[in-house]
Amino acid sequence: MCRIICPTRFHSAAVQVHILKADKAGEWWKFTVNIISVYKQGESRIRRGDQFLWVRAKDVACKCPKIKPGKKYLLLGNDEDSPGQGGVVADKGSLVIQWRDTWARRLRKFQQREKKGKCKKP
Repeated sequence: MCRIICPTRFHSAAVQVHILKADKAGEWWKFTVNIISVYKQGESRIRRGDQFLWVRAKDVACKCPKIKPGKKYLLLGNDEDSPGQGGVVADKGSLVIQWRDTWARRLRKFQQREKKGKCKKP
């Protein structure tokens, strides 16, 4: 018997972001992003619109994937305090993958399943 595993069940946040620009800020990279869609949010309420995405410089150095301004990504991560003025943090436990338009409908379905309690917690 096959089980449907909800892709967001191991992360507390799932958002689609459009990278606008990147700036180095000490030990962090501060990406200005436009949050297009919020598929799942944890304790800290993530809102659509322009925000900051914080990534430690050592995590950006691994380049998996290389986050580029002008591109869209799906970000799956956990709640963590950002180092500066607020925003979203991506760490080594986060998943950042280049966005594919075909995912939008599928993620909305998972979002509905989770709201109905059909996605089991790990």
